[in-house]
Amino acid sequence: MSRLIRLVGVLALALVCLPAGSAAALSFPVTSTADTKAKGTLRASVEEANLSFLEPDTIPIEVTGTIELESALPPIGEDITVTGPGAGSLTVERVGPDPFRIFWLSGGDATFSDLTVSGGKAQFGAGFFNEDGTLTLTRVAVTGNEAFDETTGATFARGAGVRSYGPLTIRDSVISGNSTVARGSGATTIASGGGVEAYEATTIERSTISENHVEAYAEESGESIAEGGGVLLAGPPAQIIESTISGNSAHAYEGNPSAITRGGGLYAFRVALTGSTITGNSAAAEDNGMTFSARGANVYASEGVTAGNTIVAEPLGSIDSCAGPLIAEYTSAGFNLDEDGSCGFGKSSDLSGVVPGLEPLADNGGPTPTHALAADSPAIDRGSAFGLITDQRGLPRPSDFLDVSNKEGGDGSDIGAFELQAPPVLSAGGGPAVVTEQPADTTPPNTRIVSGPARLGFKRLAKFRFASTEAQSTFQCKLDKKKWRACTNPFKRSVKPGRHLFKVRAIDRFGNVDPSPARFGWRVKPLS
Repeated sequence: MSRLIRLVGVLALALVCLPAGSAAALSFPVTSTADTKAKGTLRASVEEANLSFLEPDTIPIEVTGTIELESALPPIGEDITVTGPGAGSLTVERVGPDPFRIFWLSGGDATFSDLTVSGGKAQFGAGFFNEDGTLTLTRVAVTGNEAFDETTGATFARGAGVRSYGPLTIRDSVISGNSTVARGSGATTIASGGGVEAYEATTIERSTISENHVEAYAEESGESIAEGGGVLLAGPPAQIIESTISGNSAHAYEGNPSAITRGGGLYAFRVALTGSTITGNSAAAEDNGMTFSARGANVYASEGVTAGNTIVAEPLGSIDSCAGPLIAEYTSAGFNLDEDGSCGFGKSSDLSGVVPGLEPLADNGGPTPTHALAADSPAIDRGSAFGLITDQRGLPRPSDFLDVSNKEGGDGSDIGAFELQAPPVLSAGGGPAVVTEQPADTTPPNTRIVSGPARLGFKRLAKFRFASTEAQSTFQCKLDKKKWRACTNPFKRSVKPGRHLFKVRAIDRFGNVDPSPARFGWRVKPLS
């Protein structure tokens, strides 16, 4: 008993002697970009925070430039908040030949904001590895990290930018240019999560995940699997809110007996998409074995997707934009734009077979790049905000154009992550202007073939998906020397071996016909 009393007394005396205000947290500022153990460096601050028993501790980074790490930082095992001066002002980067990840979180709740993390290299979690705890990233750029594994046995590389086993929140952040590469000769070679891979509750909000890559290469034999070029969400239902997933890719090579790719942009068990844009992603598979399969250029869902006010468009390559096993459900909450129709969103407020009119990914304001809507985009004013009051950039939503009719039940919001801002409409006297009736539309639509068969192959069943630049368009199709006929999207026909030519043209709701139909030529080889 006396020993316990003495111990309590020592602890009480220690608390009394602490500086005022330190009972809530201790601060370990970073005042130098040097990579040493001297006080004021990032390495020293992490070590000091790990020794502190008061939580949460803070590490304010008060310098700008680049902190070049020549060896791995200690794992962080405490509740901690790391704050930088801005992602464009401070980078934490691995230098030198030795591979290691940048931040390893072994426990506790960790929050990072306003910095860039780059150059990490590890088998998994090269930028951030959240082993056990809660991770929050706010206004963080995770770029140029690599998850890599090359062995003669089973080979796995996962989560190049971020890999999280605990709850994960990514907000106002950019995850770009990361790559996951697995090269092996064993029974299984798997690469997954080029940008993000998460296994617990995950929220991605007002963020951009772009130009990340996953590659699985089975050099001699075995199964080759590539999944989630941009994002892989393998945990409970996840949320992606007002975010952009663009230009990511997944590729499986040389698997024997199989090469399988799933989800060039997003692979999710179950996810809710709200006010987001998923576009221009790709999935491909090549092999020397018996089977190869690439599915879901933009989205692959193993269980289900619920989407509202979301654009899924412009899948790269010849496969469908959305895919999943037979048990997967693609459920519409309304007001989506599904360019090739493969997501199957079927509510009356959804647009299917319509080109969204997206500009290239660019800095359009706000902390993250976005795809702006062209002035004639059919997504303008055809959506619903679902309670959100800003777009991905933080600009007001809805911003309603008076000369564009809203979709029934909508509120004049634009579909997708970007809200085109309507100019104020004033009369000459400064009051509200009188909106006059618009002249009849005489501009024909443009038609685009979104996906089709291989240019050279053995498959006799040809399937085409196509889209128009104008909502509510109908289509006419022509195969080889046959006449133009009304057709549905997708268009499927069995053909004989030989060369074939498919044409499709859109007709808008005013009767204007596309004068330059989209064309696709291919050749079917005989089996013997």
